Amino acid sequence: MVWRRRTLLSGLLFLLAGATAANAGWKLSFDDEFNGDTVDRTKWRFTSRWGDRTLAGNGEKQCYQSRSVSQSDGLLRLTATRSPTVASACKGASFDLLYASGMVTTIGCNQYETAPECARLRPFSQKYGYFEIRAKLPKGKGFWPAFWLVPSDGTWPPEIDILEALGHQPSKIYQTYHYNDPSGAHQKDGHVYEGKDFTSSFSTFGIDWRPGLLIWYVDGKETFRVAGPTVTSKSMNILMNLAVGGYWPGDPDETTTFPSSMLIDYIRVYQRVDDGTPDDLPPR
Repeated sequence: MVWRRRTLLSGLLFLLAGATAANAGWKLSFDDEFNGDTVDRTKWRFTSRWGDRTLAGNGEKQCYQSRSVSQSDGLLRLTATRSPTVASACKGASFDLLYASGMVTTIGCNQYETAPECARLRPFSQKYGYFEIRAKLPKGKGFWPAFWLVPSDGTWPPEIDILEALGHQPSKIYQTYHYNDPSGAHQKDGHVYEGKDFTSSFSTFGIDWRPGLLIWYVDGKETFRVAGPTVTSKSMNILMNLAVGGYWPGDPDETTTFPSSMLIDYIRVYQRVDDGTPDDLPPR
């Protein structure tokens, strides 16, 4: 009952905030408050663009499974569990995997896919605007939660990492922009923001993306920016995932607790509107 009251109150406050944001030079273009008991399968796909269910190039040890994605009490949960999967049973895997976890994306289906869910799945992408998540991150060696954007045309880079974290560094947030320089070489600009323990309570993580400019925010505070001609103008899809293991976070150890979840309260995306009102700050 407490969760239900929280959800209703959150929804009311969001409607009021949305009206204010629209009047302040912003218009809500996509959102999911994760109310109800079922993930909205018209918005979210549970694999990568090509149907892969792991990112072997990162050395990750999980297979993304639909059963690892759930919704209740106003929250989306991406849950990591110990669940061995042979490589042949997890598309994209190059070795046997020890864990299962969750991924959701707004990429939609490719034109060659004929699965029944493709008929109702509506892809979402956007160029420029403000993208925000409110989330509580999992704590433990080997966990690698992320909220990021990739081009809807399937190319890479660019990539905008609004939030990446390592479970054994609960007070650090990694904010990174990947791109190609004029020679075609991969480059990246990044920042490590250190604040509170992001595994102990919910926080907001956002990015204000404009022509030639990216500005990262944590709990409404600007933390990093990248400016210049390398900032992409490609329309981007949303991804959220909880990876387990890999070359960067390392593998879970005896202190890592399973199951553990990345808890997501909402995703909201805004577009700027030309109403003559300054919009130098994120929506409120």
